[in-house]
Amino acid sequence: MVKEKKYRRGLIFEEAARLFSVKGYKATSMKDIANALDIEAASLYNHIKSKQEILGILLVSISDKFHSSITNVENSSYSNKEKLKEIIKIHIRIVVENQNVSSLILYNWKYLEEPYLSKYVESRRYYLSVFKNIVTKGIESGELKMANPWVTLNFILSSLRWIYSKDSYNINQDINVVELEKSILDFVFSGIDP
Repeated sequence: MVKEKKYRRGLIFEEAARLFSVKGYKATSMKDIANALDIEAASLYNHIKSKQEILGILLVSISDKFHSSITNVENSSYSNKEKLKEIIKIHIRIVVENQNVSSLILYNWKYLEEPYLSKYVESRRYYLSVFKNIVTKGIESGELKMANPWVTLNFILSSLRWIYSKDSYNINQDINVVELEKSILDFVFSGIDP
C-alpha cells in the first residue's frame, strides 16, 4: 500500500511537471493534473496538499541536484578550467534528464511561496556563487580569457538556457547528450579560452 502511494505520488509530480512545462504553472489547474492522470481531482489531495506544494517540491529537488553536483566539482582537485567544463557537462545532463522540471526554472520559480521560495533562492545563489568563483579563479589564473566574471558567467548560462525547453531541444529527436555536451563546450570555450 505504501509502495502504491509513493508510485502514485511520483506520477502526480511527473505529470504536473509536464503540464507546468507546457502550459505554465498559473494556467495549470489541479483538475488538469487529475484529468491527465485519469483520476478525480479530489483524489490528488490524498497524495499532496496543493499545487504550490508540487511546484515547491519540484523546484527544490532540481535545485538540490544542481547544488550537490557543483559542490562535488568545487571540492575536486581539477584545474579551474576543468572544473568549469565539468560543471557545464553536469548542468547539461541534469537539464536533459529532468527537462520538464528544468523548464520551470526559467519562468515558473517566481510563483514559489514560503517555505519553498527561501530554500530555492538560497540554493540558486549558492550555485551561482560557486560557478562565478570558479570562473573568477580561472580568469585570474590565466586559464580563461581576461573578462568580467559576471559577463563570462552569464555568457555560459545563456548558452545553456535554450536546452531547458522541449521546443528548442528534444531529447528524442535532436543530437544525443554526449554530442550536445561537446558542441556546447566547443562553443563556450571558443569564446573564453585565452
